[in-house]
Amino acid sequence: MCILLMKLPRRWFVDEKKDDGYTALHLAALNNHVEVAELLIRQGKANMDVQNLNLQTALHLAVERQHPQIVRLLIREGANLNIPDKDGDTPLHEALRNHTLSQLKQLKDANDVGKLLMGLGNQSTDKKSSASIACILAAHGADLKLKNKKGHTPLDLCPDPNLCKALLNCYKEKQNNESGSSNNNENEGEETVTLDECLICSDAKRDILFKPCLHVTCCSACSSRVKKCLICKEPVTAKTQIEECIVCSYKKASVLFKPCNHIVACESCACLMKKCVQCRSPVDRMVSFTACCGGQGNVTEVHSEIVEDVSKISNICANNVNSAPSNVNQPVATGALMNNGSRDTSASDIQKLQQQLQDMKEQTSCPVCLDRMRNLIFLCGHGTCQMCGDRMTECPICRKAIEKRILLY
Repeated sequence: MCILLMKLPRRWFVDEKKDDGYTALHLAALNNHVEVAELLIRQGKANMDVQNLNLQTALHLAVERQHPQIVRLLIREGANLNIPDKDGDTPLHEALRNHTLSQLKQLKDANDVGKLLMGLGNQSTDKKSSASIACILAAHGADLKLKNKKGHTPLDLCPDPNLCKALLNCYKEKQNNESGSSNNNENEGEETVTLDECLICSDAKRDILFKPCLHVTCCSACSSRVKKCLICKEPVTAKTQIEECIVCSYKKASVLFKPCNHIVACESCACLMKKCVQCRSPVDRMVSFTACCGGQGNVTEVHSEIVEDVSKISNICANNVNSAPSNVNQPVATGALMNNGSRDTSASDIQKLQQQLQDMKEQTSCPVCLDRMRNLIFLCGHGTCQMCGDRMTECPICRKAIEKRILLY
């Protein structure tokens, strides 16, 4: 199954639903298949918050069937703990309801009701499982104040005062830990905000790239007054407005391509590219927006197979031309041997073939990443590679909304 998940052409196949809205992860959580659920989440990148027709997530089903291992797995992988189902119940509502029902099943006479209300009822295995699941949910941030459609909070469904107290303690510890971590990261957050703000007005966002230093220090309104870079004090010879990402059109461009020095793509789209979308030149390095603003950003090296192939072809052609004998009295040996047995004596023909090969690659390559073959077509008639096309909502060429994707084989 692991090999199958790794070879799926598209990740969203894992989240395909049945007629009742159940996905593979729903079924794994329902039947306590821990290993299958782990493979679906980690290898298949399954969406843990997908809901069935009853608006239940996989976490709802795991809590309902009292599968603690599945619950811990989903929480550890980042599942949303506060998604309500069709009745407005969160997983914590479900856990405490199961806890109460398991207690009620243990009642034999009216005297046990008093014990139940005092938290002294029989401790069955089901009760312990439900109570432990409820504590796990509360300790990881499940909201104790969310109300379902009947107006009940999770604590309203729990008559056990000891368990209610334990849930409140778990929830308070979670809140205290979050507040402590937020205080520790306060300086980092302030630095990030400062790097994004204009150094002059401190109001607008930075959106002007200075050349030749390639720093981003101010907004477009303040850039007209700047003659020297505010970071390196180098004279500014040119200013470039940073627009939205050319590929996705809904995020701001935030990655600097080198050596062309263009900022035309966001971080999500830039990772797919090996050539600049604007000038079509190969990208050697990608510099993050934080580094351009003077912070400690990342500089990523790009290894392009296309550049290597073109350089190999150029070297072969150059060697063929240079290895041709200079003696004009021997015309038979003055060119490279062709497929039909004849020899090409013209260096311009070699360059022409090289240019034709490059043109053919550009015509069949993806217009976004300029690396992979174009094998996904939209209804507008334009196309990209499958990896780029799955990430887009608009055509990168005509900007029409993508309604359907057709995969070419």
